[in-house]
Amino acid sequence: MPVDNNGVPQIYQLRRLAVALTMVGGFIDAYTFEQRGGSLAAMQTGNIIFLSVDIAKRNLPGLFTKITAIVFFSLGVLAVSLFKHRHNTHYWRIPTLVLEMIVCIIVGFEPSHISDVFAVPPLAMVMAMQTTAFNAIEGHGYNSVYSTGNLKMAMIALGEFHFHHKKSQLVSTFLYLELVFGFAAGAILSALLQLRFNVHAIWFAALGILFIIAGYAMAIHQKNLHFSD
Repeated sequence: MPVDNNGVPQIYQLRRLAVALTMVGGFIDAYTFEQRGGSLAAMQTGNIIFLSVDIAKRNLPGLFTKITAIVFFSLGVLAVSLFKHRHNTHYWRIPTLVLEMIVCIIVGFEPSHISDVFAVPPLAMVMAMQTTAFNAIEGHGYNSVYSTGNLKMAMIALGEFHFHHKKSQLVSTFLYLELVFGFAAGAILSALLQLRFNVHAIWFAALGILFIIAGYAMAIHQKNLHFSD
């Protein structure tokens, strides 16, 4: 487990936590794409492309949803960037997950005929908060709400291993590939649950986040007991 300069474990970088968060990211992105107008809560590159298509087709409702999703995602990143400099507790990341869980619960109550602007932008904001608050895994930077960067880092590490044969580079390769597969697993699970539960499927993401919060809080508590002196 990574430690800081004082030898204190960095719980937020736990491997199992990163994989779980990445699964949530894949789950929610698949949900918004299928149930909420073909938008992506976290992948703003995709939203910019869809935005361009909406402009060409003069699809004003879709255009507004994409624009607000991009704005809300930006605000989510900014909010965590400001908040982390004001915290005085090891638990400061938990409120971001609590808010994400609440948003998922609320969105699950919204019927499919309601405007997507009431679902996608709030989800974009909390997804941005998640990936900004939890941005490292065992000392490596990663992204928990989309997988392109993780796949790129896996292939870079594999290429470096081919030339330098360092075990750490091979470990990094499998670490990032695990995140990619975790994202895919979350998306697949989301798609399967949507077949039965439709817009309510996102409640399973909320349940998963609840388990993540509980596990993360317990790990921090145990760390604080061990390093209380």
